[in-house]
Amino acid sequence: MEKLFSEIYNRYFGIVNLLLSKKGPITKKLLQDTVQKNGFGESLLFLLPRLSANEWELFEEKDGVYHSRIKGGVKQPLSRLQKRWLKAVLEDPRASLFLEKEQIRKLKGSLQEVQPLFAYQDFYYFDRFSDGDDYTKEGYRQHFRTILSAIRNGQMLRILYQARRGRNTKLLVQPYYLEYSVKNDCYRLLCRRGNQRHTLRVSRMQKVEIGENAADVDGMMRKEKEPEKVTLIVKDERNAMERVMLQFADYRKNTVRLEDNRYRCEIFYDKDDETELLIEILSFGPMLQVIGNEQFIKLVQERLKKQAALTSMA
Repeated sequence: MEKLFSEIYNRYFGIVNLLLSKKGPITKKLLQDTVQKNGFGESLLFLLPRLSANEWELFEEKDGVYHSRIKGGVKQPLSRLQKRWLKAVLEDPRASLFLEKEQIRKLKGSLQEVQPLFAYQDFYYFDRFSDGDDYTKEGYRQHFRTILSAIRNGQMLRILYQARRGRNTKLLVQPYYLEYSVKNDCYRLLCRRGNQRHTLRVSRMQKVEIGENAADVDGMMRKEKEPEKVTLIVKDERNAMERVMLQFADYRKNTVRLEDNRYRCEIFYDKDDETELLIEILSFGPMLQVIGNEQFIKLVQERLKKQAALTSMA
């Protein structure tokens, strides 16, 4: 049971429980629709075949129709491994951005007898900048929660922002969403000011206040923010496909299996994240081949030429 738990793929447990809770027959189309609606882009490749083949013997199958062997769904008490993982996550300074102090205190109390799965201090990051955000500052946490509240309630934000040269600027913005940068270890707010889109680092916000109600943020995002797309061919050797799914778990993807143990993977990304994505893709070496778009291919070629020049000079 412990090997099945994953903080990334835990959604699969929810999908299976949803199917086991259904009353009446479950057709193969219903299996596919449920996985496609509730899973990831690649869930049709990994989860659906196992369910269709009844590999885990969760269903009674007759004439291509499935019936749940468990009536009323499955109650999912936390495993010891899950508790250990939760105990470790609560030690992450970023947990205080989403949970109140009292909530954290109660959770830690209920996990008092559990040893954390890992210590936050055990991790050494060799590929990210050292000037990340200080998540322990009370002002930072207050700003973060104010931003979250504005996004959820469709409100504008008034921000006193420190620009790069130290000059403070007053901004009235319409927030879209918060994003976390692994490379920079920071949170950034994607927002709109007038007709311009902005990306603001939370740590540079001196003051954040709720403004008036905003317009349809989701509608504007769909209209204004067309994502870029890079297409990859993944050669599934040395567990490359699984590593790709983990590395790019926070991107929207379409994945199709090809012949000869290869996969075609489309990754959708924001233009602001292009350099970071480029570095992540190049880290896979020959296991990934970029076949589109043309602009991204040129970036790969330029980066490789620079690297070759530096190597020849060494």
